Amino acid sequence: MNENPKLFGNAHAGELSFTLLGGFAVRSTGGQTLNLPTAKVRLLAAYLAVTPGQFQGRSKLCALFWEDRSSDQARASLRNALAAIRTVLGDHVLIASREAVMFDPAYVSTDVYELEALAKGDAGVAGVETAQRLSAAFLEGSTISGEELSEWIEFERTRCRNLSETLLGRAAEQLAATGEEAAAVALAQQLVSLDPYREKSHRLLMRLYAQQGERSLAIAQFQKCRQLLADELGTEPSPQTVALADELSVEGVPAHEKRRAAAESASTRQQTTGAAQADFRISIAVLPFLHPVEDADQSFLAEGLAEDLITELSRHKDFLVIARQSSFAFGDVPRRAEQVAQDLDVRYVLTGNLRRRGDDLSLGVQLIDTATHRTVWAERYARKLDALFAVQDEIISRIITAVDAEVRSSEREHAARKLPDTLDAWELFHRGLWHIYNFSMDEVDTAEKYFGQATALYPLFALGHAGLAQAAVVRIVWQMSDNIPATLESGLNHARYAVTLDGAHPFPHVVLGRLLTCQGELALAHDHLRIATELNPSYAHAHYALAQVHIWAGQAADALPYIDRAIRFSPRDPLISIFMTVRSVCLFLSGDIAGAEAAARAAIARQARENWSRLGLAAALVESGRIDEAKAAVAEAKALLPSLSIASLDGLIGRMVPATRHRIIEVLKRAGLE
Repeated sequence: MNENPKLFGNAHAGELSFTLLGGFAVRSTGGQTLNLPTAKVRLLAAYLAVTPGQFQGRSKLCALFWEDRSSDQARASLRNALAAIRTVLGDHVLIASREAVMFDPAYVSTDVYELEALAKGDAGVAGVETAQRLSAAFLEGSTISGEELSEWIEFERTRCRNLSETLLGRAAEQLAATGEEAAAVALAQQLVSLDPYREKSHRLLMRLYAQQGERSLAIAQFQKCRQLLADELGTEPSPQTVALADELSVEGVPAHEKRRAAAESASTRQQTTGAAQADFRISIAVLPFLHPVEDADQSFLAEGLAEDLITELSRHKDFLVIARQSSFAFGDVPRRAEQVAQDLDVRYVLTGNLRRRGDDLSLGVQLIDTATHRTVWAERYARKLDALFAVQDEIISRIITAVDAEVRSSEREHAARKLPDTLDAWELFHRGLWHIYNFSMDEVDTAEKYFGQATALYPLFALGHAGLAQAAVVRIVWQMSDNIPATLESGLNHARYAVTLDGAHPFPHVVLGRLLTCQGELALAHDHLRIATELNPSYAHAHYALAQVHIWAGQAADALPYIDRAIRFSPRDPLISIFMTVRSVCLFLSGDIAGAEAAARAAIARQARENWSRLGLAAALVESGRIDEAKAAVAEAKALLPSLSIASLDGLIGRMVPATRHRIIEVLKRAGLE
């Protein structure tokens, strides 16, 4: 083991050397093996050794290691386990208070640290033996009980496997560069065995085979990779892998044959890319990051971080990213990724945990492939709070790499974003966003207060102004304003300013598009909403707003695909009942009365206290000749919104094309709306 003090940052490092890769062992400086008495005590020591210098709460450790015991029993068990650690390892190793414990980093080193340093290039070049030793599984063979403890083990195993892949790949390339091709191939083969679905490993082995002059082995490796992806994942190799195989397979072939092969390959890649975009195979949901229950105020930071990750991921058109409103419906409590994936109809789930202590931020992230029930990638970040945005960029980059087997485009879009100089404005915006989606007068007032504070603190923060514009949208649609024209004008001013400040973010374009629709500027609204979908192809609210524009323009049939996309992209959205109501209106105006009734009833089932779905149902019932049922539906709508009338409705849809507007008003008059 590398015990260089510079590697671990302290002259005392190495007094106790923990082996955590390939099993568990603790040795003193002299090489003596120190035996901890039980498997649970060894696991606890490993948990503390992974994060020396970081206090771990006693209550957290009790819940993690003794979840099946009462609080008093768990605390007694923890005390006994810590006493055993002190007896074997020494009092100086353990730092404890009444509330938390940790290992003193001055006396602890682990092979996990060595792996991290070598993988990051901070500790020189790793030889074959070192790279192979450090590629062993984290705590291999350990007996694990308890769901949370199992999740921690799986997280660390994935994280260490990722680091091992980086280390093995770097070592193999360094060996190949110095002429040690056989050793390089051996490492590359081990790299493939670590994660057979990682195409980057297959490509490295293909190149090394070719470098040895074994092109047939390189092509055979490509065929193995292609077959594995087809059998296990139902997908094709990425364009990078196909291009490498093409390059290797045409060496020595006449020029005209090379051109033909290249043309066929290009055609195949184009078809593959088109198919991937059509069926949205790369689907992902980002869940709010878990945070300590006792620190509820961090929910805004956890949700805000996830929201920004959703936005950034959505800029890459290879991904279908479920909207925040549906992902966040699961709340900030532990949940099984497979169940989330099933509910949202996605393949990948990004989840993690967040802890903030003052200016220090601890963040653990996992990307789970629910199709193969494996964690594709995991990482832990310990940074200062002001480095949060840099961490987000790194996470996005790692996700793109981690799902390389399914990414269909070799070039990644990168859109510049403008962030506030202070995190406070960012937090205020996300606080306001949380309140705005509760759709009540008091909540909208609170949201406007937070958005206003964000813009006062940082006047050039585009999202703060867009939040104020969104509040205007809610006031207009849900009839929470006594002066609709003034509310509309104020919202338009904020929305236009937000777009001016940051035209690369889709949210300002969406709220501006919705307000322009209310004003009757349909062509301009369409332009902004089209830009929003180009910036974020999976933005459900942009597609919903586009459906509204087409309805307002009298193009109900053209509106239907947009609202269907909105429902697909965000099936658990707070506005899902409105989405379905808009779908009902599309079907009603297109002459599918039975479909319109079904959609309206589905909207009511999703949100029992939503009035617009009752009007959609009433319209369908009138056209079906069931006037009494239609009047009952209108009465229910009036009970939910007493101010509802033909006049108030006309204030909302007054800028529709006359034929569509007149048809809606006339049918609702027949249903009894005064």
